[in-house]
Amino acid sequence: MPASQTSFFEALAAGTLRFAYGMPLWAFALIALGLVALTWVGYLNTSRPLSGGWRACFIGLRSAVLILVLFCLLRPVVVDLETVPQETFFAVVIDESESMSIADMPSARTRAAAAREAVADALLAPLAADYQVRYFGFGGQTRRLAGLDDLEPETSGASSTSIGGALDAVNDQLGGLPLGGVLLVSDGSDNSGIDAEIAARRFEASGVPVFTLGVGQEVLPRDVGIDAVTSSQTVLEGSVFTAQVRVQQQGFAGQTLRLSVRDGEREVATREVILDAGDIAQRFELELEPEREEAIVYELTAQVIGDSGVVSETVEQNNRYQFLVDNTPKPALDILFIEGHPRNEYKFIQRAIRGDESLRLATYLRTGPEKFYRQGIESPTELSGGFPDSRDELFDYEAVILGDIEQEFFSSEQLQLLDDFVAERGGGLLLSGRVDEGFIGTPLADIAPLSLVAEAFLPAPLQGGIRRGDHPTGALYSPSLTAAGRVSPLLRLMSEERANQALWSNLPQLQGVYVTGRAKPGATVLLEHPTLTYQNQPLPIIASQRYGSGRSMSIATASTWRWQMMLPAEDQSQERLWRQLLRWLAVSAADRVTLNFDREFYHVGDTVRVEATVVDAAYAPDNEATLWLQRENPLGAVSDTPMQWQLEDEGVYRAEFVASEEGIHSLLVDVASAAGEGRAENAEQRAAIVVTPSLREFNQSGLDAGLLERLAAATGGSYRPVALADELAAAIRATPNAYSEEVVTDLWDSPLLLGLLILLLCVDWALRRSKGLS
Repeated sequence: MPASQTSFFEALAAGTLRFAYGMPLWAFALIALGLVALTWVGYLNTSRPLSGGWRACFIGLRSAVLILVLFCLLRPVVVDLETVPQETFFAVVIDESESMSIADMPSARTRAAAAREAVADALLAPLAADYQVRYFGFGGQTRRLAGLDDLEPETSGASSTSIGGALDAVNDQLGGLPLGGVLLVSDGSDNSGIDAEIAARRFEASGVPVFTLGVGQEVLPRDVGIDAVTSSQTVLEGSVFTAQVRVQQQGFAGQTLRLSVRDGEREVATREVILDAGDIAQRFELELEPEREEAIVYELTAQVIGDSGVVSETVEQNNRYQFLVDNTPKPALDILFIEGHPRNEYKFIQRAIRGDESLRLATYLRTGPEKFYRQGIESPTELSGGFPDSRDELFDYEAVILGDIEQEFFSSEQLQLLDDFVAERGGGLLLSGRVDEGFIGTPLADIAPLSLVAEAFLPAPLQGGIRRGDHPTGALYSPSLTAAGRVSPLLRLMSEERANQALWSNLPQLQGVYVTGRAKPGATVLLEHPTLTYQNQPLPIIASQRYGSGRSMSIATASTWRWQMMLPAEDQSQERLWRQLLRWLAVSAADRVTLNFDREFYHVGDTVRVEATVVDAAYAPDNEATLWLQRENPLGAVSDTPMQWQLEDEGVYRAEFVASEEGIHSLLVDVASAAGEGRAENAEQRAAIVVTPSLREFNQSGLDAGLLERLAAATGGSYRPVALADELAAAIRATPNAYSEEVVTDLWDSPLLLGLLILLLCVDWALRRSKGLS
């Protein structure tokens, strides 16, 4: 069938030129060169003299005529792959996630509005003319749509984006049909963890091209977002804790950011900081003190403050963040206090925790030779034999305090038991005041954060201890906070850092320091002597370290009681310090049932993975327990899920559930062990998590054009930004797929070629006549 002029040019542009008689194009080119050579030979001698220019003109015209005649005689055709209308399918996959509600398109349109308009105006008609179109919407999940009108409203988008999941879903639903291509309309902000490029390669293997249309700006011009908040999920009543905030910004370098934390309607903490240049993440800290004994959901807001107030941003959804702190009443932490004599420090430590229901102090005080006095015991048999001789008895405590007691008080078995208590049980050990030289070379020397050195090996000015009233180690002094001590919550007596340092500088002076040695390499010194040094280091007053699963601390003075005696009665500095120190020591001790979660925070739609570690009375892993996870969601619905023992981990059980409701989820793990002595029978553990709206759709939410380009390139498709949707429509029509059919268009009988041949002959005849040639 003769080809029209339009089809002639379209065929040359999109198809492959061949000759019906099978001659290869290179052979045609050689023959064409031969014709040019013959023509040149023919014009070497002419009846009229010709200039070089006219000779070349005549050679070109005659060669063109001969080559065109040869071209037509070989019967040229153009072979093209075209889609047979309505015989194949085409999938249009549109992003419905929350990031599509960002209004960063021209005229303040949202990405979703721009995507709908581009598909409806530039792509829908040409696709519908050639294919049977099937629509899909996706966020974290993928669903079939009846059409564009079936897309989710912009105000209720999905809280996650899974491009790989969407491509897999389309492949599953349409993989058995003649699928001609896939159009993916998205901002490329994939946060699912599924590799979208692997999903795209499945289409490549089937010969199905994926075309991508990018929506949104690659770099948002002005945005501040809260990336994450890290805090202690569980705190004890009256304790100060730190919330660490990670913030990212674009376009606000050097400006003031106001961080504010609210408990309900009341602001409980605020801080103003200066944003650094660049798009790097910055970390800031806020200190909080919970005031209610319950699970508290705090809300953090971040706002850029300008001269005229709050500055507007491109994305405001990522300026709020909720986090949970569990301040519900908890069982008292049991602390064993062994004291060598009734000194002032002993009495004032007891007074400091009086009335604190989170701490129980069971004391064993030596009042004279072979005379001991027990206080704070829960039964007549508790501590009746002195320091515990068995793991079961000692491991019932969470922490141990040793105050001015000699090494001879303990047997070697008891000292080894103390080592096991800290290293295996995870308990805490506090050495208060003087440490007897007899402990050198014992397990206690390993646990202590300070090295134990015999007095004879100390420099002369440090020998003698505080028993010499005129000795330097017995003088009055004001201790100095170290860099670690200034930021440690253990020594935080005031919430604001400057106020806390001012309070420490105004505390009454201490008197006396016990010199045992220097801090070990792994220890952290929080408080130090202002003038006295040992081996070129200030003498530590308060130091701590990790030891195995537990903690140890040394307080090298016995005069903190002065902070209670010499301050007004309403001042609680000494009481607060001791409560914080003892809680920190005791809270590291593991319970029989310990709960862990796979992350610190959860968003709606996330899978919550709960892990329970169960040990028996000897703190050996218990693999024979039966565990149930009971969950109460924010709506009050209760569900039970069995927890499965993990064969690869001793004493570890796991369960998971999907957090589909926003708010506080209360969890209870109930343990029923098999019969057997020493097992954690009928134990339970409670916890709570908060599920918040997701911020991942609004953090780093610029257009990921790189990902969309890679998906298209991997499958033979094309990528265009939304402003060039018309070009993408043309690219779709020009790209063959696995179901395209071969269309052959003849060129030899084209009117265009006939007209060109006549034109060349006429021009050649006219020019020859004008030059007098035959």
